[in-house]
Amino acid sequence: MPKVLTVNELEIGMIVENDVINQKTGVVLIAQNTVMTKSLIRKLSIYGIDTICIKEQMNSYTYNQELMVSYSRVEEKLDSLFDDIRNGNHVEVDEVFNEMEGFAIEVSKERDILTQLRLLHRKDDYTFNHSISVSILAISLGKWANFTKEQIFDLSITGLFHDIGKLRVPDKIINKPGQLTSEEYDIVKKHSLYSHEILVQTEKFNENVLLGVLHHHEKINGLGYPNNLKGDEIHPYAKVITICDIYDALVSQRTYKERENPLKVADYIKDESFDSLDPFLSHIFLENISRFYVGNKVLLSNGETGKIIYIHPQDKTKVIVKAGEDFINFFNPQNIEIVDIIV
Repeated sequence: MPKVLTVNELEIGMIVENDVINQKTGVVLIAQNTVMTKSLIRKLSIYGIDTICIKEQMNSYTYNQELMVSYSRVEEKLDSLFDDIRNGNHVEVDEVFNEMEGFAIEVSKERDILTQLRLLHRKDDYTFNHSISVSILAISLGKWANFTKEQIFDLSITGLFHDIGKLRVPDKIINKPGQLTSEEYDIVKKHSLYSHEILVQTEKFNENVLLGVLHHHEKINGLGYPNNLKGDEIHPYAKVITICDIYDALVSQRTYKERENPLKVADYIKDESFDSLDPFLSHIFLENISRFYVGNKVLLSNGETGKIIYIHPQDKTKVIVKAGEDFINFFNPQNIEIVDIIV
């Protein structure tokens, strides 16, 4: 049974029962099933929300309390750091580094990272959300690919800071609802150079992280940017970040597009692994991310819901869904599609 709590009674890790809505504007401030963080509790106070409905019982399999607490600490430190960059202040990264050590360990222990990604709080800031999500995915892919503990920590930092240069790109371009002009796109493409420059100036990042950040939009076919590098010219960290960057960008809601369902995104990564993405790392990513699909509820394009019951061993992006009494085999062409995976 849910319970109603005042904002002062809320604790990090509690799960919201229903959408929290701004009564003046009708805008959803916090979505149903969001896990409470320190910044979310502060947001409720700012908007004058006195009470909200909280789930009384939580599913221990899908919810990781230790990961959420660690995430909340990283979120707070990163929020402050982003503000410093936007305001042109001196950038101090030591506190973020300290929190990321424990965070990387918690992520590495998590068995169902796909569910955790969808449970973690989303701020009203795509670059911020994307940075943490890519870091989480990079930690996971590094673990799956047998990177060392030190390399996985480097990957966590590379993912966290890979897009920090976008803070130097005007918001009107980053958040533009329509298609970018060629001039605007050229400006956005400079963000990897900006990210690299910001990190170099701190004198706190090793060369591997710096190259991982600088190269994260390079493609193995030489059609990336900023330097049109090919194959082994691209740093291995960047190859990891590129896959994680694409995955999170496509499954996330943006001002100019609806999010894609994770299975469709996985299909895209599979196709790109023959051309622009590292095939070895792409294969490892798809093999492991698919383990989290079975048992998940899905929304179908006909409005019905179903449950993923099987992953095809020949193609880990194709599933069998049980909807009511019917079994839908997406290994074969169907007249309906999976719209989204539902937590």
